[in-house]
Order: sequence, then C-alpha cells, then structure tokens
Amino acid sequence: MTVSAQDARTRYDATAKGVVTFVNTFTVTGDPAAFEQVFADISEFMAAQPGFLQFTLSKHVDPARANEYVNIALWTDVQAWKDAIAAPGFDDHAVKLRALATNVANLYEPRLEFVKA
Repeated sequence: MTVSAQDARTRYDATAKGVVTFVNTFTVTGDPAAFEQVFADISEFMAAQPGFLQFTLSKHVDPARANEYVNIALWTDVQAWKDAIAAPGFDDHAVKLRALATNVANLYEPRLEFVKA
C-alpha cells in the first residue's frame, strides 16, 4: 500500500512541549442529561482559569456502556491545573458533578506526538 504525501505522518519528541493532559473518566450514576449540564457548567468555570487550553467530553459509543464518559483537557502546566482546582468556586461545581457520577482522574505529560502532514 502506498502512502500519499497527504497521509504522511511526522513523529516528534514532545517531552519539552510543557502541556499536560488531564484525563477524567466518569461512570454516570444519575441522569445523563443532568450530568452533561453540570459538566458544561464546571467546564465554563475551568475554561476561565489561567492555563486552560481546551477540553473534550466524550460518551462511550457502546449502548451497553452509555453511562461512561471521558473528559480530556489540555493545560499549559501542572501548576495551572492545581491552581484551577484550588480556585474559589471549584468545590461547589465538583460536589454537583460527584452527585451524578463517580470518576477517576489523572494527569499526563507528553512523550511523543504524531502529526499528519
């Protein structure tokens, strides 16, 4: 199979990139629509914090696992994320989210990056 120039990918060492990835998996125990609304509210709060870059909330595609979500957010650095979760008002949002879901949260640093040319 021939790979066109358009499909070529370039691999980069991303260790010096500095950005951190926050991955938060949720198992929704309450109403999914309510969870998504509460998540939207906390996302507006987080997006206003210094160091926030972007996020994506995704729902599992398997209907049997429709109560599973994952949030992937990018932050400029670990300290910015720590400051955001310590900011006044964060706990008020988090309590509402935890009433509707359980979660597992982790931070990751870049190692490799592939970019489509």
